[in-house]
Amino acid sequence: MLATLLQRPRTFAEIQQIAGNDAQARLTALARLYLLAGPRSDARVALQAERTLLTRLTPDVPLRWPDGLRPPQHGCVGTGTCCSASFLGPIHPAEAAQMTTLAFGRQRRIAPGEARFEIAQFRGKEVRGMARDAAGQCVAQGDDRLCEIHLAHGPQAKPLTCRQFPLRLHLSPDGVHVSLLLACDGYDRAREAAVPWPERDAEIRALLADGAVALAVHLPVMLAAGLPIRWTDWQALRAQFLAAEPVTSDPSLWLGRVLELAETAVQQRQVALAEGPDIAWSTDLRRLRTGLRAPAQLWPESVRVQAEAVLRAAAATHTHPRDRQRLQQLADGLAALASLLPLTDQAQQHLHDVVTNDLQVQVILGELDAGLGNLTRRLVLAHGVAAALAQQAGKAAIDGRDTTQALHVVYRSEAELTWLGTLHGAAGQVAHASPVP
Repeated sequence: MLATLLQRPRTFAEIQQIAGNDAQARLTALARLYLLAGPRSDARVALQAERTLLTRLTPDVPLRWPDGLRPPQHGCVGTGTCCSASFLGPIHPAEAAQMTTLAFGRQRRIAPGEARFEIAQFRGKEVRGMARDAAGQCVAQGDDRLCEIHLAHGPQAKPLTCRQFPLRLHLSPDGVHVSLLLACDGYDRAREAAVPWPERDAEIRALLADGAVALAVHLPVMLAAGLPIRWTDWQALRAQFLAAEPVTSDPSLWLGRVLELAETAVQQRQVALAEGPDIAWSTDLRRLRTGLRAPAQLWPESVRVQAEAVLRAAAATHTHPRDRQRLQQLADGLAALASLLPLTDQAQQHLHDVVTNDLQVQVILGELDAGLGNLTRRLVLAHGVAAALAQQAGKAAIDGRDTTQALHVVYRSEAELTWLGTLHGAAGQVAHASPVP
């Protein structure tokens, strides 16, 4: 980012405004990097070689299953809510061409002129997805929520994105890491209906052969902005994260331990790469640990109230019913953080799955401290949304159905969670933040 900023003359004040409080440390580190001086330049040479280590997608590529004492699992139970998601894509051009020729509609037929696809903007590009009707359901769903394409033409006729859900695949030097998008509203039943992960080997290899999305992890792994580590060092740190898992499900305790280990790793790497007393990095990990112990403190009350109002306003104007409901439930979840209900054992396991699942790969897609921040917000918001659902139903405790629906909400709300991640100071931030998408 700094290299881009410096393509035209800027004052230090301008750079600091854009790059934040770490501007001086990053500028000094960048200068030494380009001058090939100090330990940072030595690390650069060693880390550049890692970019060639990514495993190739071959028929015998190693598959790395979810880790942990009780890793999350999934077996489809046919609820159909994943077919009423915020966006049902991407649909590749060849798939779109094929589906325009398919006749289907045992229960529901597409009306003359009704669109089969909708377009969304993703990273500045137009992406095609399955269209949704006025009720927010995929146009290929029947009255029973089952897929008419699947029923009429078999599972292979469905778009690849539908066949892959809820699997997430990430390519690393060790192979393809398999994890889940915990956005299934039948997760309380789907977890129990699953077969052991190794038995899904052939299924996942077939998806990869058909072109399933396998995102490459970011190399080198970054502990924080400007603090890279080797892949082998990351694996050792991740082993510490896994070893810290409590014997009984306790997501806040486990994630708190992970944040503490990550903070120590950041401090040690700062020492290893420091070129002088003016080099220092700041992270948010300690504040996140406080937020885990007292979720209402993750955002000041004034910020939570204003953010809740923004979410409700966005819900009132959204086009699709499912998205309106999702934004409304996020707002309810923020409000519920002040008075959380206790969790049943199944609900506790569901939230524990969030930590197990997302430690798998999410924290190496960008910077570790940022990934852990996103994971912390997701866990806290899932607890809040589940508490709001339980309170609305008059329950004394949060059960598995509540956490299942809460996971569906938070995993479909990446943009909103990112936005909420910028709101941790004064209430005025909410008014000046980018609008919720």
